[in-house]
Amino acid sequence: MGNDPYNEVSAQPSPAQNVDHASLFSLKGRVYAVLGAGGGIGEHVTRTIVGMGGRVLCVDINLDGVSAVADSLQMPFLVSDVTTEEGMNRIARLVAAKYGQIDGYVDVIGQMHRRSISDYGLADWDLDFKVNLAHAFLAARSLAPLVTNGSIVHVSSVVGSHGGLVAPGYGPSKAALQVWVKQLAAEHGSRGVRVNAVAPGLFLSPRYVAKERTSRDTRILAGRPLLGRLGQPYEIAATIAFLLSPAAGYITGTTIPIEGGTLSRDSTGLDELAV
Repeated sequence: MGNDPYNEVSAQPSPAQNVDHASLFSLKGRVYAVLGAGGGIGEHVTRTIVGMGGRVLCVDINLDGVSAVADSLQMPFLVSDVTTEEGMNRIARLVAAKYGQIDGYVDVIGQMHRRSISDYGLADWDLDFKVNLAHAFLAARSLAPLVTNGSIVHVSSVVGSHGGLVAPGYGPSKAALQVWVKQLAAEHGSRGVRVNAVAPGLFLSPRYVAKERTSRDTRILAGRPLLGRLGQPYEIAATIAFLLSPAAGYITGTTIPIEGGTLSRDSTGLDELAV
């Protein structure tokens, strides 16, 4: 950990024959903490990292979920509430004691508080920013200093790039998270630490699948992406793993949308009129 040859400063290009191309997409020997590892995207991220040769400290507030994932992979776990300062400090203390330093962490924590703006109060706003943003600040204070020559990835949302009618605080808090990623990238870049985010669109999450919809609504939602389908959770995890890997060694301070081309669709409505 902390000795990444791909982060070495050089004034000359690396000859192609000197690059270990086979290891560019490998996480072998690297250690990461995954915040929210007990299910959903977090579980996929954890399994992808392990599948690529890495090791994971699985963190979640749900004991049953995180222990099941960790035990199945023979990885350590910690039950902790990352939205609190004490909860985040517990993670940092364990990381420092067990590893000394880590190669990065993945933050999958977030929630969408569905309510119309007329029924949405200041307490709701504060809760959305606490769950979707404040913990990222706490992680930056406690965990980021333990990352050397590594990578940090936060999970944002495409909702952070446009307005919406169903969750007044979700988009603004995710937009702020994307700017926070840039802030951290500027802070830690000189130490060889990269900080990025991914912004999933609508995908086949447990929450999406659990909601009853008409066949018409399902067709409309699946038809929005240019690929003509909704994404799978493992596709989000794979992009995150790419950002952790040496293959993404010159990417920092950015947010990668994972939305099947939805954001590239005509936003004026003219295409629909032409059909």
